[in-house]
Amino acid sequence: MISCLKKKRKAKDQETPFMKNGSLLLEELIAFCNGKSNPIRVFSAEELRKATHNYDRRQCIMWDCDFKLYKGSLEDRLLSVKKVPHRRKRVFCYEDITLGIIKDIVVGSQMSVHQNVLKLLGCCLETKYPTPVYEFVGDKVLSKYVKPTGTVHFEPLTWKCRLRIAMGIANAVAYLHTAFSRPVVHRDVRSAIIILDENNVAKLIDFSLSISIPKGEQHVEDAVRGRIGIGALEYFTTGYITEKVDVHTYGVLLLGLLAGWMLKTPQCNYAESSLPQFVKPYHDQNRLIEIVDPMLLKEGINQEQFLAFAQIALGCISDTAEDRPTMIDAAKQLRKIYESVSPP
Repeated sequence: MISCLKKKRKAKDQETPFMKNGSLLLEELIAFCNGKSNPIRVFSAEELRKATHNYDRRQCIMWDCDFKLYKGSLEDRLLSVKKVPHRRKRVFCYEDITLGIIKDIVVGSQMSVHQNVLKLLGCCLETKYPTPVYEFVGDKVLSKYVKPTGTVHFEPLTWKCRLRIAMGIANAVAYLHTAFSRPVVHRDVRSAIIILDENNVAKLIDFSLSISIPKGEQHVEDAVRGRIGIGALEYFTTGYITEKVDVHTYGVLLLGLLAGWMLKTPQCNYAESSLPQFVKPYHDQNRLIEIVDPMLLKEGINQEQFLAFAQIALGCISDTAEDRPTMIDAAKQLRKIYESVSPP
């Protein structure tokens, strides 16, 4: 990576996007990886334009508020290209956006070894904002399955499949918290940035808001980012970030997996941010079974499994951080439910 950047480097007085982005990428790689990292291929802007048919909207497989993900083909290999629009709805300056994408590339490159993370192949540094490039596993975005809209209908995810998705993402976030020299907090775990492959294996695809907790510290303080409603209360009131911030957003994801098509009702205008409030009255009145996706109830599953799953989710979104489980504990609890569905 370093030698590739040196080959393309021009005079210091020429402030090209490649120079700006390459410098930032190297700095972040050194800071996060202690100078050691997996190889990152550098793609040209022209390669990616051709691969995506000039970012044809028909090639777009995911449209989040922060980026678009395009299907592409290069050298007879399918890939996914994450494009950040030049005009953004969220009001961040150029440096904030660029640093977020650099963070996404660096952390994503180190997380690519995990089976529940979309593998990063490389990036383009010639564009205004760096452009990450990933493997292509399909176009099934989890939010479309837990957030039904309009007249579009999808094959409902089975209970066993939802459990596998929940366990996979729990394992990926737990890995983020424990696999590096410093714990890394994602801050934005949600269904809209999870893709399912052909076997419905969940793949987390964005790390742009992730942040490391300094050695010897229990938390890190930063400007509040992410989605109001799915985030932990203590984060939005103090700016303090711990691993339990991820546990909270993960709990909201679990509620979405459990409720599913139940959310397509006149009583619930679905948004992940509204899920905790949607569930609260059912919990207070011991009526949690009523929030379960009707599609799941048709499977004839023991209802105790749904209630156990709901309790894990509710524990994760507890208002008190200390009362929430760790991601490892949440994964273990889900494993017990899964094994009761399919005994080993």
